[in-house]
Amino acid sequence: MTTAKRAAALVVFVLVALSGMPRADAAESGVRRVLIVSYPATTWERVRATAPPTLIGLLQKGAVASTSLRTIGPTTSAGEAYVSMGAGNRAGVEDGIAGLALPPPAAYEGDAAVQVFERRCGCSSEGATVLQVGMPRVNNLNDRYLYGAVPGALADALRQAGHRTAVVANADEQFGTVGDGVHREAALAMVDHEGRVPFGSVGPQLVVKDPTAPFGVRTDEKATADAVRAAWNHADVVLLEMSDLARVESYAAVASDTAIGAERAKAMKRADDLLARVLKDVDLTKDLVLVVGPTGPRGGAQLSITGLVGKGVEPGLARSATTRRPGFVTLPDVAPTVLNAFGIDVPNSMAGTAITSAGGGTPTDSTFAALQHDNVVAQFRDRATGPISATFVIFQVVTYGLAALALTRWRRLRPWVAFFALITLAQPSLAFLSVLVPYQNLTVVGYLLTFFALGAVLAAGAEAVGRVVGRRLGAAAPMVAPLLLVGLTLAVLLVDVVLGSPLQINTVFGYSPTIAGRFAGWGNLAFALVAATSIVLATGTWGLAVLEGRRARTVLAAVLLAVVIVADGLPSLGSDVGGVLALAPAAAVVVLLLSGRKVDLKRLVVIGVGTIAILSAFAAVDLSRPKESRTHLGRIASKVLNADGGGLATVLARKLNANISILTSSIWTWIIPVAIAFFGFLVWRRTGLLRALEERLPGLRACLIGALVAGFLGFALNDSGVAVPAMMLAVVLPYVTYLVVRTADP
Repeated sequence: MTTAKRAAALVVFVLVALSGMPRADAAESGVRRVLIVSYPATTWERVRATAPPTLIGLLQKGAVASTSLRTIGPTTSAGEAYVSMGAGNRAGVEDGIAGLALPPPAAYEGDAAVQVFERRCGCSSEGATVLQVGMPRVNNLNDRYLYGAVPGALADALRQAGHRTAVVANADEQFGTVGDGVHREAALAMVDHEGRVPFGSVGPQLVVKDPTAPFGVRTDEKATADAVRAAWNHADVVLLEMSDLARVESYAAVASDTAIGAERAKAMKRADDLLARVLKDVDLTKDLVLVVGPTGPRGGAQLSITGLVGKGVEPGLARSATTRRPGFVTLPDVAPTVLNAFGIDVPNSMAGTAITSAGGGTPTDSTFAALQHDNVVAQFRDRATGPISATFVIFQVVTYGLAALALTRWRRLRPWVAFFALITLAQPSLAFLSVLVPYQNLTVVGYLLTFFALGAVLAAGAEAVGRVVGRRLGAAAPMVAPLLLVGLTLAVLLVDVVLGSPLQINTVFGYSPTIAGRFAGWGNLAFALVAATSIVLATGTWGLAVLEGRRARTVLAAVLLAVVIVADGLPSLGSDVGGVLALAPAAAVVVLLLSGRKVDLKRLVVIGVGTIAILSAFAAVDLSRPKESRTHLGRIASKVLNADGGGLATVLARKLNANISILTSSIWTWIIPVAIAFFGFLVWRRTGLLRALEERLPGLRACLIGALVAGFLGFALNDSGVAVPAMMLAVVLPYVTYLVVRTADP
């Protein structure tokens, strides 16, 4: 067998070996009814602190998780939460109209709400007991967003299948008036696209005046329980909001923490009593109960609660195909979960997926504590990411400035510059490995100092090993130390993705569950590191000439890059659409250059066709899996195959919009002009440092060109925009800097 055939066989073996992902069976249909119980501003910490017995007893019978609340902006209002639940996608709404859900006879704008509603929507209100009079504005607003959300899609799909919705909620902050104090946002989860809810109650009959309660209003437990019972007898999906919790959270703006803590405990007690009354009519052998926290506490993004209990639900941790991670679900997953319970196909406009159980046994307080811990770590990660990223960028800028001085005037700086470059190369692996220790117990400053101190230790170790190993390598000896650190980062990320990406979540160069951009596979920054480290390592080991013969070394580099592409694109691993489209062409260019061939127009066309073929193969693997188990790649492919060009266009437009936004607002942008200036210095300086380095170290030219291709395509095809090439430069540029200062003439 030739070397090329061995390489091909190895790639096939890796593809097969890495493709094994457990298949998730569709939830059993035949659920009689679904009760959605909304607990506004409720985290696992608050559940454990107040210990409501009925709620905890219910949750221990099902599957639980943390809910990622991100919709349109960094924090989620009540209106955004509920409209996203009803749309099954990220959706938005203006605060001024979000709560305008009224009974038809209610007085509004000098007329009855039913007349106002029909004038605004140009439709009939027949059969509705709740009307969202601001719905035309809600629809128009979401038409301008780039998520393709259809408010009311859940109720529309249910109605088409012969099912009806109901809502029982009233979080008003004034008694019996219509104005700024009206907060009936919960109706947005149950309205159809026109703004109608067939059954339920949102009127003032659900509350009573109470001078001792926040805003002088509290829930009437008996009236609310009666309203739920009536709705339960007529509707198939009923949403009950524990509205006192929303009122308490709003009241936090004008009351002390001590007072709010006491009021929250009272509100949780009343909510638990109400839940006990409502559950008397629920049969968990036939019905499904979905407990969800639609909003988080005031003052920042946090994770809330989710519980799925009832027919066919195995106790343990909940998950969804959106997150592919037990213990995490998202708000847009609510609608597909309801539809899945009735065996109804999920509309293409919905980006969420059904919540299911990952099993694991009866949830206990330890389970709730672990979910609470995830929230604590996520908050620390979000606070630390800005300072860490800024310092990481500034450290590099300073290093390149010192490198220019060391190469022109202050030669005694060269050892320090080389060491600083190694610290930069050491830090990415440390960023991901930090999740293995309780780093959230540090302050942000303490974490920052530890981050750089450990980077220095790792850099010193790599340099020491490089001195020993490099004695046998001649001119290539300086490559050893940086390649060790580059290889460490790539190894950490490859092992991580095979194990389910435990090092990605809640790390500063990974992703945050509160931001909800990604929950599984490699994030965009991780992809940038994988792309850059694989190109550097492939070309660097090629240049070390460990193997005899150019062909053998090129095959080795090609195999390494192929393995990384498989890990990046396989749905059960990296599931990275933009990553494959960026890395595959770059890898092909690298292999061509290492083999001594030219990159001409004909070969570029072949590379383009081959890239599409690779991505299509990954899409085919994803489409072969159950719909509820598919990743983003499979869902996009499904839209394309179903001729839903608008869905694909929406995704592309959103990515372009995100790229433009990040370009003008991200700290990562600053690396780009500094890198261009530094490369210009190396190219055009009188002695031609970069050209001399390319001649001394074979493979470096292929490295730089391949990284340029990956960086450009990564910028264009990923919604992290400039952060992708900037992170690639954080590998390539320190690597080049180290080699330059170590090999430059005295």
